[in-house]
Amino acid sequence: MPRQLMSYMVPEPLEPLNLEEVKFWLRIMEEHALFIKSGLPCDHEDLIDEAQSFYQDFGALRTRAERLQNDKKFMELVNDTQALLKEFYTFKRDLLHRMLECKLGGYNFPLLLDHMAREAEYFMRLLEKIKNGKMALSGGMKAQESVFWLRIMADHAKFISHLLDPSERNLIETANGFSQEFDDLYLQGRDFSSMLQGYPEVASFKRFLQDVRAAVLRIRDFKRAAEEMIRECRLVGLIPSLLADHVRREADHFLLILTMMEKGIMKNSTLASLECNEEVSLMSEVSDFSNMDTIPNMIIPEREEEFIPEPKDREPDIEEVVKEKVNSKVKAIKEQKHSHFESKGKIIAEKVLVEEDTILVKEDATSTAHTVETKNNDAKYKWSGKWPRQLGKNLTK
Repeated sequence: MPRQLMSYMVPEPLEPLNLEEVKFWLRIMEEHALFIKSGLPCDHEDLIDEAQSFYQDFGALRTRAERLQNDKKFMELVNDTQALLKEFYTFKRDLLHRMLECKLGGYNFPLLLDHMAREAEYFMRLLEKIKNGKMALSGGMKAQESVFWLRIMADHAKFISHLLDPSERNLIETANGFSQEFDDLYLQGRDFSSMLQGYPEVASFKRFLQDVRAAVLRIRDFKRAAEEMIRECRLVGLIPSLLADHVRREADHFLLILTMMEKGIMKNSTLASLECNEEVSLMSEVSDFSNMDTIPNMIIPEREEEFIPEPKDREPDIEEVVKEKVNSKVKAIKEQKHSHFESKGKIIAEKVLVEEDTILVKEDATSTAHTVETKNNDAKYKWSGKWPRQLGKNLTK
């Protein structure tokens, strides 16, 4: 399929450039290919074969990423990923246009194809940063970054709502509530993106980021609960467990970015509206790396799943849980061996991950402690103050 020039509709990403980031997005793209293939009509074997080819190619790139041992191989991976990603982006947009023109059926929502194309654009911008050896010093445009991810979260809520069986009325209502909440936050983020042009970060925007974090934590827990019920065959709908896991991982990724914003890893600079991305990219401060043999922040340790030990004889003290979590994280970081192509940026990223885990454990532990005092002693998930019981709770107990 012929390639087309990309006119970016997403902001320049703020995350640090490293191997773990590339591996994260390679997995996302691989799963996109699988989801597209599953939703294509059976009479379009050519499109199904093309989607399968993308699935295999991204899987091969993931395997290469796991075996990287030097900077040269890393840059080769970046180049090959960029070439494949351009073709995949074109494939997604072509399918979308066919559906909008009623030339293609199947079970992929047009919004889902647009959603996946936007994420491919975002990944492409990351790869261009790496390939050009540039990194934004200020890491600015926080509002634009928030707007991108808030729209992603709003899309997720809509997809969940429309893939649930109509009989799951309570879950559909909850998903629709998340959709409305993230739509409102998305619009508020766009307002901040416009109002903060040429101005430094203000207290109201910091409060906005706190509101965003609270909302993302709730929808992350909702996705996690839905995934668990799907695996246990306790949810009626069309959502595959891999899709539930997919959207949950993206929520976790957004939480990591929010932590970096709040901890000052990404300093605010000139902000502009989403419609002015090309102008913003020209105004962003960048620095050329004269030595291309070294890729900054190339590797950070892989994130662990959050885990809070089950109580035995008594409920664990919140501070004890937090202390145990942080100590284990720090110990793991100290024991990890550093390769010759790692940079000082890794230490910063590791510190951020530890702090993020601390925040998440505190909030999860606080939520757990609060729930124990209620009638539902075994409640595991709590994503809103209005939810009366554990999602999927066995009422026969």
